[in-house]
Amino acid sequence: MTVHDLGGSARLQRVLVPGDPLRRTHQSRMLWRHTGALIGSRADLLRLGALVRLAAVSPHSALYVPLRGNPRSAYAEEWRLADLVVVRTDVPLRRSAWPDVRARLRRGRSRTMDTPAPREERRPDDWRRDGRALGVTEHAETVFLAGTAEALLEAGDELTWCGNQVAVNRDIHRWGGPALLSQFVGPDRHTGPRRDTSWQCMVLAEDELFKLGRQRRRGGAESATL
Repeated sequence: MTVHDLGGSARLQRVLVPGDPLRRTHQSRMLWRHTGALIGSRADLLRLGALVRLAAVSPHSALYVPLRGNPRSAYAEEWRLADLVVVRTDVPLRRSAWPDVRARLRRGRSRTMDTPAPREERRPDDWRRDGRALGVTEHAETVFLAGTAEALLEAGDELTWCGNQVAVNRDIHRWGGPALLSQFVGPDRHTGPRRDTSWQCMVLAEDELFKLGRQRRRGGAESATL
């Protein structure tokens, strides 16, 4: 990770940025049509799951994942894309202040950080819905995903599960994706008295490596029969 210390006594003391960019990940904006997508390869979904869990246990940090500059697939081009910030709800980060914070992220220090392992799946009746709700806001071409520590741990676990599913998904092996694996859902559209704040974010996988591997294996089998 690259750690950018912000200094001062504010509760947001540092911004964490992956040292090795997630180049095969895309995050769309979600609020303009109340729906969006997080698109990633198997390796990136597994990494992102671990990073979201790291944000969950970092009470003075925000996780910043730059994504807008990534090479885009034909499917990703269909979306309005953004960067991603993951932060706990108890970490004060004014969205309007984000452009200034982002501009200060110039030279951080490299650091190896341990991320929480994914937890064993719990039964639905053990879940507390109020404690695992995720919130989404958008500003300055950035999607902000916020939640309690428990909510972010669960989101990270879900992304790890999605990454593991890529290896066994038939559509990805056949076509390379995109394949719908899961989704995150925000508040119901009828919960707010003034305006519709509902959103949903599909978790999709695109991974040409599995498609290419299948083609190579098929080509080898055909050669062996000649």
